[in-house]
Formats: sequence, structure tokens, C-alpha cells
Amino acid sequence: MAVDKNAVVLFVKVVESGSFSKAATREGVPVSTVSRKVAALERDLGVRLLERSTRQLRLTQIGQDYFESCQRGVMEFEAAAALVTDRYKEISGRLRISIPPSMSDIVILPLITAFQELYPNVAVSCLVTERYVDHIADGVDLSLRVGEPKDSSLIATTVSTHRPRLISTPHYLNSIVNIIHPNDVLAHVVVAFSRWGKPVQWTLLCNHESISIQPEPRLVINDYAGVVKGILDGFGISEVPSFICQPGLTDGRLIEVLPNWAFSATKVSAIFPSRYLSPLVRSFRDFCIQYFEKNPLS
Repeated sequence: MAVDKNAVVLFVKVVESGSFSKAATREGVPVSTVSRKVAALERDLGVRLLERSTRQLRLTQIGQDYFESCQRGVMEFEAAAALVTDRYKEISGRLRISIPPSMSDIVILPLITAFQELYPNVAVSCLVTERYVDHIADGVDLSLRVGEPKDSSLIATTVSTHRPRLISTPHYLNSIVNIIHPNDVLAHVVVAFSRWGKPVQWTLLCNHESISIQPEPRLVINDYAGVVKGILDGFGISEVPSFICQPGLTDGRLIEVLPNWAFSATKVSAIFPSRYLSPLVRSFRDFCIQYFEKNPLS
């Protein structure tokens, strides 16, 4: 027989405190909720657990037996919860991470805030850089990077994926002829992202067709915030990760170009120098995976 476990806990608290009102105060819920839950528990079980009067409560015989059994379970449950809470408190110290500029405000600040709410004794230092860091020389515990590490001695765990989009402004698109194919985009790429010394090259897919194009923008920058600013200022069409352009797409300042043509998904990796992680670094790596499952980048 399935019963409401919350109702069982409230029943135990009512008996322990001797009244519905005291149990409600202890648990931080309305008295009506406690009364309703206990009554529903009795209906589900098909027995009366409590004899009620205006002045006191009295357990029935079966209620007494049920209470003694349930009380042990509730105590074990609360002890287990306390154990988990204590382990959260044990995770402390300073975490040193490296992150790319394009992820620092939109993605990383909410991630770190959520992590520190769970582990309040953790301080975090962030090195914001586009370069691949030397974890030992730079004193970095873990870096978050788009793609795989270049150094085969490093360990990488995929924590999420992201997919770029071609975007522009509604005003710009209204001023030009229809864009129906990736090749039509080339003449409209004024600003684009690229790492230092790397050419701008995009590969897009539609159904079973794949095409690579190599725009020649007048401005190349290794910070997507600058690319978005350029697009908003009317600098044509360009490629931007979805997590960066999503606010502009949502409020209508930006619009997706060629939505049927998609970039391949790219991994976002947590990279670290050793398989033997400290409890703090391991907790952050695992938290990243869970966080991005609930808050996907694409």
C-alpha cells in the first residue's frame, strides 16, 4: 500500500509534540495542512490512528504500534539527512578555476553561485583567459573549456554541450535580400569570433548536406561579447553560441538566420591534471554535470 511519506512524518511529529499546532510550528506548515495530511493517512491505511478531542490527543492501540514503527524510520531518515548536510559542510577551501571570457558572466557566475549555496565554506578564484592554462604553473585546479584538451596528459570530463547559431538583427535582415543558403551569408559577415591566428571557418548541416564556408570578416575578435555587440550595431550576420545569444533572441533584439542549418554540437569539458582529485575539485566537477543537465547550454 502506497502512503504519503510526508504525511507519515507529520503524524510522528504530531505525536511527539502532543498537538497539531505544535507540530505545525515545528515543521513550518499551516495547522490545516498537518490535520489534512494525517486524516488522509488514516483514510489510506483504513484505520484510526488518533482519538481527537478539543483538549488532547490519544493514540489508538494500532496507532501506538504504527507510531513506534514509523518513529524509528523518521529518526533514521533525519540522521541520514544530517549526515549528507555534514558532508556538504566538510567541503571547504579555495577552488581555483580557469574559464573562457565568453562564459564568465552568463554561464559561470550562476554556476558558481549555485555551487556556493550548496557548499557555503568554499571560496572560488576565477582566471578568465582564452588560452589553455598550465594547471601546475598557473595553480589552477580545474578549467572549463569548449572542446577537448590539446595536452593528452590532462583528464577531461564532458559536462555539457553547446551549439552555435547564425544570428543578426531584424533591422539588418529586413534591409537585405533573402538568405536561403550558407553561401549567401558570406557577404554579410563583418565581425566574427576566432582564436588568435586561426582563420574563421564554419561548417553547417541540413538534413544530410554539410557545407563549410570561410568568411573574411573585416573584424576578427576572440571574445563573443564583442561579436554580439557588433551584430547589435548592425555589423551583419555572424556565429554566436546559443547560451550567449539566447537573451537577445528571447527579447527580439536578435534573430536566428537559416535555422534549418545547424552547427555541430561542441563539448564543454572540465579539464584537470590528475585522476586523483581532492574532494573539493571532485565535488565541483560532479556539480557541473548536474547543473548543466538542469540548465543546458544549447
